[in-house]
Amino acid sequence: MTMSPIDAKPAIDSCDLPMNAPMPLPAGAATSAVETIATRLARFAQRSPDAVALIDSDARVTWADLDADATAIARRLLDIGNGVNGHVCLFFRDRRSAVASIVGTARAGGVYIPFDPADPEERLRFMLDDAAPIAMLTEPSLVERARALAPAGCVIVDVTVLERGAAGGALPQVDGNATAHLYYTSGSTGRSKGVRQTHANQLFFIDSYARAVGIGEGDRLSMLYSLSFGAGLGGIYRGVALGATLCAYDIKRDGIAGLADWLDRERITSLQTFPMVYRELAQTLGATRVFPHLEVLHLGGESLYARDVELFRAHTVPHCKLVHQLAATEISLIAQNILRHDSVLSPGPIVPVGRPIEGVHLEIRRDDGSLAGPDEPGELFACSRHVSPGYWNRPELDAVAFSADPRVPGGRCYRTGDFGRIDAAGDLHFLGRTGSRVKIRGYTIDLAEIDAALAAWPQAAGGAAAAESDDNDPASARLVAYVEAREGAARDPAACKRFLAGKLPLHMLPAEIRYLREMPRTPGGKLDHKRLAGAERLPADTVRAAPSRGAAPRDATQAAVAHVFEELLKVEGVGPDDDFFLLGGDSLMGADLQARLKDTFGVRIGNFHQDATVAGIAASIRRGIAQAPTQSRAIPMLVPLWPGGRETPLFMVHGRHGQAFFSPHFMKLLGDEQPVWALQARGLDGISEPHATIEAMVDDYVAEIRNVRPHGPYFLGGLCVGGFVAAAMARALRAAGEEVLPLLLLDPPNRVRARTEAHADPAHVAAKMQARRAAGRILGPMEDPAYLDASVRAAAAFDDAIARYRPLPYDGAVYVLSSRHRMQMMDPLELRTIFTGRYKRYEVGQSHGHALDPRNPVFAQTLTRCVDLIRAASI
Repeated sequence: MTMSPIDAKPAIDSCDLPMNAPMPLPAGAATSAVETIATRLARFAQRSPDAVALIDSDARVTWADLDADATAIARRLLDIGNGVNGHVCLFFRDRRSAVASIVGTARAGGVYIPFDPADPEERLRFMLDDAAPIAMLTEPSLVERARALAPAGCVIVDVTVLERGAAGGALPQVDGNATAHLYYTSGSTGRSKGVRQTHANQLFFIDSYARAVGIGEGDRLSMLYSLSFGAGLGGIYRGVALGATLCAYDIKRDGIAGLADWLDRERITSLQTFPMVYRELAQTLGATRVFPHLEVLHLGGESLYARDVELFRAHTVPHCKLVHQLAATEISLIAQNILRHDSVLSPGPIVPVGRPIEGVHLEIRRDDGSLAGPDEPGELFACSRHVSPGYWNRPELDAVAFSADPRVPGGRCYRTGDFGRIDAAGDLHFLGRTGSRVKIRGYTIDLAEIDAALAAWPQAAGGAAAAESDDNDPASARLVAYVEAREGAARDPAACKRFLAGKLPLHMLPAEIRYLREMPRTPGGKLDHKRLAGAERLPADTVRAAPSRGAAPRDATQAAVAHVFEELLKVEGVGPDDDFFLLGGDSLMGADLQARLKDTFGVRIGNFHQDATVAGIAASIRRGIAQAPTQSRAIPMLVPLWPGGRETPLFMVHGRHGQAFFSPHFMKLLGDEQPVWALQARGLDGISEPHATIEAMVDDYVAEIRNVRPHGPYFLGGLCVGGFVAAAMARALRAAGEEVLPLLLLDPPNRVRARTEAHADPAHVAAKMQARRAAGRILGPMEDPAYLDASVRAAAAFDDAIARYRPLPYDGAVYVLSSRHRMQMMDPLELRTIFTGRYKRYEVGQSHGHALDPRNPVFAQTLTRCVDLIRAASI
């Protein structure tokens, strides 16, 4: 690559320098030969040992604790490597252990390499073989997997069992110019490449950032992303090197819905995330909600729009700063734009990425290597003494990406692969990636790596990936894979997605698989990437993944999972074998999926991209419920049994045992277009206290159904004594001005009966619950002793509450399906003192069990007729 003469524009310097003069280091930048993030940590541990360095859930880790952990790790690594400079793989989910291992490896003079346990095994094995680590640091839950992955000669270390304070020799003095870490990024050759960075370069960019935005000791920095994500690493470095408190929030696990409350609860002063995440966060906020503690909002990794700045102004305090910047693994910070509430935006919908920090020089070059003029687009080069030393064992890539900077002794220029322009005011405008590299939600992805994975699929004759976005919203960029099927092979998007999931990390999985009769090619026979990138319309026979619209979900768990798919992906007709990611889900939506499932079922589903079908996720939920300790399992009061369909949803109140009523035969009688939600008693999880009164129960149940359906008409039903609760709910809804359809009551008693000794006996209640679960009439895991015990206590509380309850008259219409036994055992007219409006009662069976058996033809015919009449009332 030929270097062009240095002209005045459109290169950007942060300061005016004589030609070839060395660029001065900023005040306070790392100049010591032994300055590293490890020496910074030691300084804070000595000065403020009891101050909190890291918060993760309920854990509070002090600087002294973190320092002791790091020292123990450093001594173990020195024992293994008998020296320094060895590669050390970090393989963690736990944040505390990960941060301590970063510092411990640095303290030993090793080179740390962050790996993501969620990555496919093939990718992990490639990186391990390429890096050849001397050790793999991990945690107890990942030890066995680490042993299976590690190459020969790599020692597995569970850092949680290392002894603190053990005697040992002096730790080495680490040269600040030594390599600190190796970070693997997507590669244009179809395989990842390791980018090196030094301790001195790390601290240079950390200190520059701190001065620019004004953060340091006393600040509380968000830590939202995994250790293996570049932005996540940057946040960790800033916290440790600046003495700020790192506050961990697992956005993949807990989703965006809980982020706002977490920010307030932890008093976060600096939030770093992507613009798209902030947009989704803003959608969860009220118009007047402001984050009172937030002083820095850092939105990077993708384009920032004028509307994002308005959202920043709407939800932050006036002194808060908005930081937008362009960065790369090879040079931690390229350009930075710091906006305030009163900042005047440049014309256009996309906000510029700003100007370089002191010590960085930017150039825009034409294809021939000459400097472009003002506002002329071209390829971006970033020059500094703090550019990466290069790639690990990839001299051919070094030759293309790096070159000497003739302006500055020791300076280097990095060919970023970014396309941009510098305007007349000196601001850099990011225009996308050149070549095959794209940026999707903060991840720089080389499409060639996806192409290589597609080429390995035996069912494909050809394949290539492209990044596409909606015409009016570049932020909607998503990955699409185009496939040409091999002769005789089936067009199977699901099989293709499963194959890719075994080779690519989650953020590189295409949102769609589209089949083409043949791949588009140029006249010279090469793949026509412009057509794949959306420059032209593709052939009409393109096959896109769509919901199967075949078999219906097989049980209530699958039905609930399918409903969440449909809501998040805006599709209909999802079945058991439909795959979330194949239908268009991505890693960010996957986080929302995890949060929604946790809210619904009370258990967390881990990484599911290897089996993201409705059936697969439902099976994981059932395993999670069976394995989770009761105290960690929050069970909702409202359960979706069949959430799909066009009719007004039916909300069914439980019977006297408090369990959600469910029968596949009952659901079949109602039909696929009838949504059904079941209410179950509070306290089944053993965490919440059962309702002490029916009035309190009614208040909570009404709030629950209004969360799902804010306004009427409402279709309410009640099983057995739950009919009285349904009537009280209907009365409350009508008092609030809502329309309530005729009630559907299934074999209610003729009056609210006092509690009987038989029902008061816990063993008798437990036996009846287990029998009903075995018959498939209720959903609860009665085989779990803790759940069964909590259920018996909730049932006893309901019995007490209903025995004390004195129902008020209800004058709405009611349809009652009763057994002969209940019609005869007490005065059948007694119900008319409660239900004083239009009243129709049908005898549908001899006993309570027979009357509610969907296989009973009288019950079946009467139920469908009554439901039709109730539906007609809403027309």
